[in-house]
Amino acid sequence: MISQLPNKKNMARTFRIHPAIGVARMGNSPTAYYVGPETPGVPPNWDDATKKFNSFRDDHGRIKRQGARFRVFEYFLDEATQKWGNPMEVKLGAADVVDIQWRVHLANRKASFFAFDGQNGALDNYIERSQIPGNSLIKDELTNLRNATVAPADREAKLEVDVGEKQLSAKDGGEVEMTNPNRDIPIQSLGTLKLDEGRLVVLGGYGQSDTNARQPDGEPTLPMREYANNDTWFDDASDGPVKARVCLTDGTFIDAEAAWVLVGPPDFAPPIGNVVTLYDTIWDVAVRKPIPIGPFELSGELLTMSRQQAAWAANGGMTLNGYRPSFLKEIYPLLKRALGVRDLHVSSLATQYYHRRTIDYGRLFGPDGQSFRETIFVKMRNPDATTIEWDKMPRGNGDNYRSLERFSDGEVIEGDPAPNSLFSVTRVQYALLREWAAGNFVDDWPGSEPNGTSSLNPTPDQLDKAAADNSVGGPFYPGIDCSWLIRTPELYSSPLRLKVSAQPLAEISIPPLRVGAIEFRPGFFSQQMALPWQADFYDCQKESNDDEIGNSYTFMWWAAHRPDDVFPSGQTDQQRWTRLLDSRSANPDDPDRDDNYDRFSQMLKGWYDLKFVSVRNGDHWEEEP
Repeated sequence: MISQLPNKKNMARTFRIHPAIGVARMGNSPTAYYVGPETPGVPPNWDDATKKFNSFRDDHGRIKRQGARFRVFEYFLDEATQKWGNPMEVKLGAADVVDIQWRVHLANRKASFFAFDGQNGALDNYIERSQIPGNSLIKDELTNLRNATVAPADREAKLEVDVGEKQLSAKDGGEVEMTNPNRDIPIQSLGTLKLDEGRLVVLGGYGQSDTNARQPDGEPTLPMREYANNDTWFDDASDGPVKARVCLTDGTFIDAEAAWVLVGPPDFAPPIGNVVTLYDTIWDVAVRKPIPIGPFELSGELLTMSRQQAAWAANGGMTLNGYRPSFLKEIYPLLKRALGVRDLHVSSLATQYYHRRTIDYGRLFGPDGQSFRETIFVKMRNPDATTIEWDKMPRGNGDNYRSLERFSDGEVIEGDPAPNSLFSVTRVQYALLREWAAGNFVDDWPGSEPNGTSSLNPTPDQLDKAAADNSVGGPFYPGIDCSWLIRTPELYSSPLRLKVSAQPLAEISIPPLRVGAIEFRPGFFSQQMALPWQADFYDCQKESNDDEIGNSYTFMWWAAHRPDDVFPSGQTDQQRWTRLLDSRSANPDDPDRDDNYDRFSQMLKGWYDLKFVSVRNGDHWEEEP
């Protein structure tokens, strides 16, 4: 229980929670967990001493949950510039801080939301779809709303898990289980709140999914039949705001700028990052729109962002001409992630060049460096291309994957699929690569690949970047932890930080922010995701498509979280990551067949048996034993 203080608000100081957007991950272990990454370049659960991953499983083989750890920092005002800077973490007992009162509000609103249908709703954030009946068919048998037979007046009560704003005091200690209060929904909890020396650790759900409609023999009345929308089904993914009230010795308090937490499925390939991370996606929004930086000192990441914003504006929102990216900080991480994904995905391409596992970084700075850089750049898919670029990179499906489906049933429709039916890097990433290819970059390569080490006292910049780098930034069909709503600029109060009231829910008197037809409230990002998550987690593996003249291409989805092909422990040939589940399938010889609905139930029953790719063996990463 939180100790009560006099209602005296101190306005003279500034506090902020970091990371601004944290990422927690599900696991079926009831108590064991690890903390998500807090230093950029250092993956979660990494042991600096042994240079190996700690186990992602508890003593019984169950998957540990990944916790999102939040800290409060105080910023100090520079009287000369009137900017806030020099952040220092707030520690209990230090200076005049007597307590930190944490508040977290998680919800899952998937079952009451619009059915996910690719980009249908993206142009106006569901305004047009909100004006048609919920039971209108928008594609085949897909209705506009999930669970469309539930009356509008009953939808919140019967279809949503909202645990309310839970409170946890650093002074009082203890932990809080976010138990589901809705007895109509067979989900036990959205997770656990814990304290770590005054810091908050948010542990998400346990990966539970279930239906509330079963036949007398226990079988689901409506078995899973679709990758994203299954009526009567529920899961324990969630998201919502994180708040902190800093209580001072003089009896006053200050509410820190609030944060947000996303809760998604496990990352089964922790050493390998996504080509486009969530940090890249949010950064792209902040640079191009642009999102105002506010009264904060321009240093570190904010200084870099400010320079990119200026260059983008000066070039008419087309390029970053005049800005010189750091090779070490802005180019190398992208190249490393692109190369790393080959341990998780076997493409249809079999050339030696494509399967090269390392880049001779020295060559990039030698006499033929520019030619080599230009060769890499010309292979990149242009995010502003007006026609589809089948043979470009990354080799991934895109947000508008629906337009590729014209080939799936043997029916050919005139015209090429949309350019964004295949995945591209962000516009800012593409602009950075363009400058690099032209030789306009900072040559700060140290001579060999850097080895990241965890920081004992991470900065706000490090916390923000490390957390969002641990999440998928696209493609959003629908995604892993969030979907395309995360790119809505109206949601941001400052770069990387969402518009969330710092006050406790009971003290807020204004209505929630509306984005298009929907309210920005707990559960906002997870509501777009697949229901239940296991259905999409099975289906979103690599897929092949033919272009208009019959050439075949293989594209990935999110291989850096949900692998396609892996090296089993001690073996030299890659195999399907889901081979164990495939062997249990009712159709083991053709588990991916569209009418093999058993593939969904096998992922539901056995996701925690799938292996983590977490052991280094020579030049590649392989599965745990």
